[in-house]
Amino acid sequence: MATFRIFAVFVGAAVALASCSIPVAAQPSPASNQSGSTSVRVELPKDRFTVGEKPIRAVMTIRNIGQHEVCFLTDRSLYRIHVTRKDIEPSKTQLHRHLRGEFRPGDGLELMPGPVDCRPIAPGSLDSLKYDLMEYYDLSAPGDYSVYIEIYDQSGPKDGSGLWLRTNTAHFKIEAHAQ
Repeated sequence: MATFRIFAVFVGAAVALASCSIPVAAQPSPASNQSGSTSVRVELPKDRFTVGEKPIRAVMTIRNIGQHEVCFLTDRSLYRIHVTRKDIEPSKTQLHRHLRGEFRPGDGLELMPGPVDCRPIAPGSLDSLKYDLMEYYDLSAPGDYSVYIEIYDQSGPKDGSGLWLRTNTAHFKIEAHAQ
């Protein structure tokens, strides 16, 4: 039974990768904050959190600045979240390592493909996606942090050689518990 489960997970992952429009080995183009049809921005609901506070949520806004409806897929491989603290990157979670293809010995096969939806955005409209940063990074140390998100511009080439849209950088602080 365990062999069958491992096989099923492997097949599911292979199907998810095969259906993805961006090849895993594709080299990204330089990032920009907008394309001819889309601009992106990231914000946090507040700029101070306490160690252990959950969630630490970032909200990415996608605005259609073009003349035609755009559709963004919710596939996690089309988004890259970057968090830094004092010029270092905090430890990535297993989920984040799996999304980036940075597997470590002992990592499980827990990453299952989820539903991928198309989020249509009419001209002049916007949509937002929320990310719990603690799903991607270990944010247990007090300090000053920054976050930005990159999203693949899906109006470009489907081979992954197109434009990655980069949000602004948002800053936040994680503080130790009051004594």
